[in-house]
Order: sequence, then structure tokens, then C-alpha cells
Amino acid sequence: WWVRYGTPVMLALAVTLLSFAGWRYWSTGSVESATKAQALQQQMTSAMQRISVNADDRSANTDLQRLGRQLIDEYASTPYAIDAALLLAKYAVDKDDLEGAEKHLRTALELKPSADLKLLVQTRLARVLAAREQFPAALALLDEAGTDDATAPLVAEIRGDILLQQGQRAAAAKAYAAADAALAARDEPRPVLDLKLADVGLTPAKRASDVAAGAQP
Repeated sequence: WWVRYGTPVMLALAVTLLSFAGWRYWSTGSVESATKAQALQQQMTSAMQRISVNADDRSANTDLQRLGRQLIDEYASTPYAIDAALLLAKYAVDKDDLEGAEKHLRTALELKPSADLKLLVQTRLARVLAAREQFPAALALLDEAGTDDATAPLVAEIRGDILLQQGQRAAAAKAYAAADAALAARDEPRPVLDLKLADVGLTPAKRASDVAAGAQP
């Protein structure tokens, strides 16, 4: 039996062991990579905190840039790379470097974030583009962000902000009203949006909870 079947059995066993070893290597490598990336991200967050205390801390500024670049270049397959790009974008905005912020946000999009995170990056990028007075590009980016039930209120509100920034009050009012209607359908309050509605001469739509509260003795 061994003479006849021994070699095929050994080959099958070898293939199985090699496959298992390969899987273990990939799995362990992924965990180690994620662990190293997480450690770098924590150091980067620490550098950002040091900067918030002392904006002139050169060491912290250098660490932030170096760690962010390392995460993006060496750990692009981890979510920590996207976090790094977002932190660098925030830092750039704080330094009034809108061009740099745009660059980092576009890097975040290139890293293929999840749907929810992609929406966050797109809306932040739209605001940065609007701040740079690149209004058509900002509005086009909001169009790409989609208008499903979950994202419609946020996208419409930011659209209203950008239109109002251009002095288009009627168009802004329409966008704010759309955002308010979507939130009212979900019975969600939005105090900040209420102020924006008032600024363009509108009142918030009634919420079911408001009606219920008014009906109570």
C-alpha cells in the first residue's frame, strides 16, 4: 500500500501543510502590519495633541508629517493610512494650507475608504474646494457623493452652505429645505440647520415628536 500510495499521500500532505503555512504567514503578516500601523497612528495622534498645545512645536510638526507619510506609503492597505491622510488634511486646514488639505483628502480617496468614510472625505473635500472658491468642482463632488436616504440630508445641507457662500440665497434655501424635509421624514432634529433655515427666511418642517409634545396637556 505504501509503495503504491505513499508518494501521492506525501505530496497531498505537503501541499496541505504548505497551504496552511502560507495562510498562517499571510494572517500573521496582516496582524503584524496592522499592529505596527496602529502604533504609528497612535504616535501621530500624540504629535497632533502636542501641536494643539503648542503650535510652534517643531519636533511635533516634523513627527506628524513623517509618521503620516510613513503610514500612507508603507501601510496603504490598512485603515490607518486613511486616518493619517485625514489628520494631515486637518493639520493643513489649521495652518490655512487649503492646497495641502486638498492634496491629503484626495490621497484619502485614492486609498479606497469604506462607503461611510468616503462620504466623510468627499464632504470635507467639497468644503475645502469651496473655501478655495472652486465652486463647480465642490458641487460636482457632492453630486458624486450620492443622494440616498442616509446621506441626502448632509449632502443637501453642505450644498446649501456652498451655494450661500456664492450669494445664491434662493438656491441655498432650496437645498436647506430639502435637507430639512429629509430629516423631518426621519423625525430627526437639527438645531444648526434650523439656524441656517432662519438665515434664508425659512422655518423648519414639523417633526412628529414636536406634534406629540404639543398634544400633551
